[in-house]
Amino acid sequence: MANDPQCPSCGSALRPPNLMHEQHLCPQHGEVAPLHPAVLPDVTTLQRVVRGAAVPAWLPWPMPATWVFTGLRLVGGGPQPVSAVAVALTGASLTSGPADLIIVSEQPGTGLGPRIAGLSGAQSVSAMLQRPADAMVDTGGWANPVWSLPAVDDRAVYVGEAAGEWLWLIAWPEIAWSVIHDGLRLVDLRGTQPLGDLPIGALMPRLAELA
Repeated sequence: MANDPQCPSCGSALRPPNLMHEQHLCPQHGEVAPLHPAVLPDVTTLQRVVRGAAVPAWLPWPMPATWVFTGLRLVGGGPQPVSAVAVALTGASLTSGPADLIIVSEQPGTGLGPRIAGLSGAQSVSAMLQRPADAMVDTGGWANPVWSLPAVDDRAVYVGEAAGEWLWLIAWPEIAWSVIHDGLRLVDLRGTQPLGDLPIGALMPRLAELA
Protein backbone atom coordinates (compact mmCIF):
# COMPACT_ATOMS: atom_id res chain seq x y z
CA MET A 1 0.00 0.00 0.00
CA ALA A 2 1.10 3.59 -0.69
CA ASN A 3 1.30 4.48 3.00
CA ASP A 4 3.36 1.44 3.99
CA PRO A 5 7.10 1.87 4.62
CA GLN A 6 9.25 1.30 1.54
CA CYS A 7 12.84 0.37 0.82
CA PRO A 8 14.63 3.71 0.33
CA SER A 9 16.73 2.27 -2.51
CA CYS A 10 14.12 0.59 -4.68
CA GLY A 11 10.65 1.32 -3.30
CA SER A 12 9.80 -2.31 -2.57
CA ALA A 13 7.32 -3.09 0.19
CA LEU A 14 9.11 -4.15 3.37
CA ARG A 15 8.50 -7.03 5.72
CA PRO A 16 8.26 -5.75 9.30
CA PRO A 17 10.78 -6.77 11.97
CA ASN A 18 10.26 -10.17 13.56
CA LEU A 19 12.11 -12.65 15.77
CA MET A 20 14.60 -13.36 12.97
CA HIS A 21 15.23 -9.77 11.83
CA GLU A 22 15.49 -6.68 14.01
CA GLN A 23 15.02 -4.36 11.03
CA HIS A 24 12.61 -4.15 8.11
CA LEU A 25 13.47 -6.56 5.31
CA CYS A 26 13.63 -5.70 1.60
CA PRO A 27 13.49 -8.66 -0.83
CA GLN A 28 16.34 -7.11 -2.84
CA HIS A 29 18.48 -5.21 -0.30
CA GLY A 30 18.01 -7.21 2.91
CA GLU A 31 17.70 -5.39 6.23
CA VAL A 32 17.08 -1.66 5.70
CA ALA A 33 15.73 1.33 7.55
CA PRO A 34 12.26 2.09 6.17
CA LEU A 35 11.34 5.08 4.02
CA HIS A 36 8.19 6.59 5.50
CA PRO A 37 5.36 8.31 3.58
CA ALA A 38 5.69 11.98 2.65
CA VAL A 39 4.41 14.51 5.19
CA LEU A 40 3.88 18.27 5.14
CA PRO A 41 4.46 19.50 8.72
CA ASP A 42 3.41 22.99 9.70
CA VAL A 43 6.05 25.48 10.82
CA THR A 44 5.68 24.66 14.52
CA THR A 45 5.97 20.92 13.91
CA LEU A 46 8.66 20.77 11.20
CA GLN A 47 11.72 21.30 13.36
CA ARG A 48 10.42 18.93 16.03
CA VAL A 49 10.02 16.17 13.42
CA VAL A 50 13.68 16.34 12.36
CA ARG A 51 15.27 17.26 15.71
CA GLY A 52 16.44 13.73 16.52
CA ALA A 53 17.73 12.90 13.03
CA ALA A 54 21.26 11.52 12.71
CA VAL A 55 21.73 13.55 9.50
CA PRO A 56 21.11 17.23 8.70
CA ALA A 57 17.76 18.43 7.37
CA TRP A 58 18.91 21.05 4.86
CA LEU A 59 16.69 23.96 3.88
CA PRO A 60 17.62 27.03 1.78
CA TRP A 61 17.50 30.06 4.08
CA PRO A 62 16.51 32.68 3.48
CA MET A 63 14.13 31.01 1.05
CA PRO A 64 14.47 32.14 -2.58
CA ALA A 65 11.69 34.48 -3.69
CA THR A 66 8.51 32.62 -4.79
CA TRP A 67 9.75 29.31 -3.32
CA VAL A 68 7.72 27.31 -0.78
CA PHE A 69 8.37 24.26 1.39
CA THR A 70 6.41 21.32 -0.06
CA GLY A 71 7.14 18.26 2.05
CA LEU A 72 9.44 15.94 3.91
CA ARG A 73 10.36 12.26 3.81
CA LEU A 74 12.37 10.39 6.43
CA VAL A 75 14.26 7.11 6.47
CA GLY A 76 14.40 5.38 9.85
CA GLY A 77 13.14 6.76 13.11
CA GLY A 78 11.52 5.15 16.12
CA PRO A 79 14.01 2.70 17.64
CA GLN A 80 16.51 3.63 14.92
CA PRO A 81 17.95 7.09 14.23
CA VAL A 82 16.71 8.88 11.12
CA SER A 83 19.39 8.08 8.51
CA ALA A 84 18.09 10.20 5.62
CA VAL A 85 16.01 13.35 5.27
CA ALA A 86 14.52 14.59 1.99
CA VAL A 87 13.27 18.19 1.97
CA ALA A 88 11.07 19.29 -0.96
CA LEU A 89 10.63 22.80 -2.34
CA THR A 90 8.68 24.23 -5.27
CA GLY A 91 9.01 27.60 -6.95
CA ALA A 92 10.25 29.45 -10.00
CA SER A 93 13.70 28.80 -11.46
CA LEU A 94 15.80 31.59 -12.88
CA THR A 95 15.14 30.61 -16.51
CA SER A 96 12.52 27.92 -16.95
CA GLY A 97 9.36 28.75 -15.00
CA PRO A 98 7.98 26.37 -12.33
CA ALA A 99 10.49 23.97 -10.80
CA ASP A 100 10.82 21.38 -8.05
CA LEU A 101 13.87 20.81 -5.86
CA ILE A 102 14.50 17.94 -3.45
CA ILE A 103 17.47 18.14 -1.08
CA VAL A 104 18.56 14.81 0.44
CA SER A 105 21.00 14.30 3.29
CA GLU A 106 21.76 10.66 3.96
CA GLN A 107 24.21 8.29 5.54
CA PRO A 108 26.34 6.31 3.06
CA GLY A 109 24.55 3.29 1.65
CA THR A 110 21.02 4.49 2.42
CA GLY A 111 20.10 4.81 -1.26
CA LEU A 112 17.38 7.47 -1.16
CA GLY A 113 19.39 10.13 -2.99
CA PRO A 114 20.34 7.89 -5.92
CA ARG A 115 16.75 6.66 -6.19
CA ILE A 116 15.32 10.19 -6.41
CA ALA A 117 18.12 11.08 -8.83
CA GLY A 118 17.10 8.18 -11.09
CA LEU A 119 20.44 6.40 -10.82
CA SER A 120 20.80 2.65 -10.96
CA GLY A 121 22.50 0.82 -8.11
CA ALA A 122 25.50 0.06 -10.32
CA GLN A 123 26.29 3.72 -11.01
CA SER A 124 29.01 5.27 -8.88
CA VAL A 125 29.83 8.90 -8.17
CA SER A 126 33.42 8.21 -7.08
CA ALA A 127 34.95 9.00 -10.51
CA MET A 128 32.99 12.24 -10.66
CA LEU A 129 34.55 13.43 -7.40
CA GLN A 130 38.01 13.44 -9.04
CA ARG A 131 37.22 16.40 -11.32
CA PRO A 132 36.73 20.06 -10.39
CA ALA A 133 33.45 20.87 -8.67
CA ASP A 134 30.66 22.57 -10.60
CA ALA A 135 29.38 24.77 -7.75
CA MET A 136 29.91 25.62 -4.10
CA VAL A 137 27.01 25.39 -1.65
CA ASP A 138 27.05 26.95 1.82
CA THR A 139 25.94 24.39 4.40
CA GLY A 140 25.69 25.82 7.89
CA GLY A 141 28.49 28.29 7.20
CA TRP A 142 30.80 25.81 5.45
CA ALA A 143 31.54 26.00 1.72
CA ASN A 144 30.99 22.55 0.22
CA PRO A 145 31.67 21.59 -3.41
CA VAL A 146 28.98 19.81 -5.41
CA TRP A 147 29.33 18.02 -8.73
CA SER A 148 26.78 17.68 -11.50
CA LEU A 149 25.95 14.22 -12.81
CA PRO A 150 24.87 13.43 -16.38
CA ALA A 151 21.22 14.33 -16.82
CA VAL A 152 18.77 11.54 -16.02
CA ASP A 153 15.45 11.88 -17.89
CA ASP A 154 14.05 15.30 -17.02
CA ARG A 155 16.08 16.27 -13.96
CA ALA A 156 19.36 17.93 -12.97
CA VAL A 157 21.40 16.17 -10.29
CA TYR A 158 24.19 17.50 -8.08
CA VAL A 159 25.96 15.56 -5.33
CA GLY A 160 28.57 16.27 -2.70
CA GLU A 161 29.25 15.84 1.00
CA ALA A 162 28.22 18.04 3.91
CA ALA A 163 28.54 17.47 7.65
CA GLY A 164 30.04 14.05 6.94
CA GLU A 165 27.00 12.80 5.01
CA TRP A 166 26.00 12.62 1.36
CA LEU A 167 24.26 15.70 0.01
CA TRP A 168 22.01 15.33 -3.06
CA LEU A 169 20.27 18.19 -4.87
CA ILE A 170 17.79 17.11 -7.55
CA ALA A 171 15.86 19.67 -9.63
CA TRP A 172 13.09 19.34 -12.22
CA PRO A 173 12.98 20.07 -15.11
CA GLU A 174 16.59 19.54 -16.19
CA ILE A 175 16.94 23.16 -17.26
CA ALA A 176 16.06 24.19 -13.69
CA TRP A 177 19.66 23.41 -12.65
CA SER A 178 20.06 27.17 -12.13
CA VAL A 179 18.38 26.89 -8.72
CA ILE A 180 21.58 25.09 -7.62
CA HIS A 181 24.26 27.74 -7.83
CA ASP A 182 27.20 29.32 -6.06
CA GLY A 183 25.86 31.17 -3.06
CA LEU A 184 22.99 28.80 -2.31
CA ARG A 185 22.85 28.83 1.48
CA LEU A 186 21.46 25.85 3.38
CA VAL A 187 20.69 25.70 7.10
CA ASP A 188 20.18 22.59 9.21
CA LEU A 189 16.63 22.59 10.58
CA ARG A 190 17.79 20.63 13.63
CA GLY A 191 19.67 23.60 15.04
CA THR A 192 18.07 26.63 13.40
CA GLN A 193 16.08 29.30 15.15
CA PRO A 194 12.30 28.92 14.71
CA LEU A 195 11.28 29.72 11.13
CA GLY A 196 8.02 31.53 11.76
CA ASP A 197 7.82 32.98 8.26
CA LEU A 198 8.58 29.80 6.33
CA PRO A 199 6.24 29.74 3.30
CA ILE A 200 4.44 26.41 2.89
CA GLY A 201 2.66 25.12 -0.22
CA ALA A 202 0.89 21.90 -1.15
CA LEU A 203 2.61 18.52 -0.81
CA MET A 204 4.89 17.90 -3.83
CA PRO A 205 3.40 15.02 -5.88
CA ARG A 206 6.78 13.68 -7.05
CA LEU A 207 7.98 13.51 -3.42
CA ALA A 208 4.88 11.57 -2.41
CA GLU A 209 5.02 9.23 -5.38
CA LEU A 210 8.79 8.81 -5.87
CA ALA A 211 8.02 7.19 -9.21
